[in-house]
Amino acid sequence: MSKYEWQKTHVIYYKDELNDDFNELENVSRPQVKSSYKYLHTNPFRRLLDGFLYYVIAKPILGVYCLFHGIRWKGKKNLKLLKHSGAFLYGNHVAITDAFKFQSFIIHLKKVNIIGYSDASSIPVARSLVKAFGYLPIPYDRENMIKLKDAAETLTKKRKQYVLIYPEAHIWPYYTKIRPFKSVSFHYPAEANVPVVPFVTTWRKSRFSKKPRQLVIFGRPIYPDETKTVSENKQYLRDRCYEEMVKMSQEYPQVEYIKYIKSEEK
Repeated sequence: MSKYEWQKTHVIYYKDELNDDFNELENVSRPQVKSSYKYLHTNPFRRLLDGFLYYVIAKPILGVYCLFHGIRWKGKKNLKLLKHSGAFLYGNHVAITDAFKFQSFIIHLKKVNIIGYSDASSIPVARSLVKAFGYLPIPYDRENMIKLKDAAETLTKKRKQYVLIYPEAHIWPYYTKIRPFKSVSFHYPAEANVPVVPFVTTWRKSRFSKKPRQLVIFGRPIYPDETKTVSENKQYLRDRCYEEMVKMSQEYPQVEYIKYIKSEEK
């Protein structure tokens, strides 16, 4: 289904909740991350420049964008429990703007880094900017996977920042439920022994637009169980996070702008 078809019909037929992707960008390239890629900068001048681009340029612009598009936030008090700690944020993937809307979000001035596909790092003009904004591309080779894991641990444990992950992996525009997802992305907090914060993006009715607006809700931090192994904690954090996301998504009435129908039911 093309990106234009579902926008006209407001109906999407899907086959596989785990693997179907309805990204609005067509012909997206996902190149290999180069072996020389640096996930973290240690040069103080480069870090200062990145901080300027992030806090002075990106946050104000994206803050205005989110305000203009009616994005609201709820449950920020739960993030305040992490004043002296970093965390991994896990949520549902429902819009292309998910990749950067959290850059406008300010809690204790902590930076929000994003683990995602290497799409953004393949755009020549935007490559340096998204890196400054904390974008961490997913590699396909073992060497870079280790570098990404180490970077995520450093950002959350030493720098006390956030690392944002969408465990559903694929975009389902305006979807109002939580899709099942695997535990693979939870090895980051399990190995780093860092808390997880579940959140959900819900869709509320707008007085000024036919399209619904986003309400982002944060849950309470979930901590790894010290009595469990890393492998056990990976599954434990996944299950707890999924349960909380489903619970939060059901607590608030949502507007169904796009109807999703399984293809066998068509």
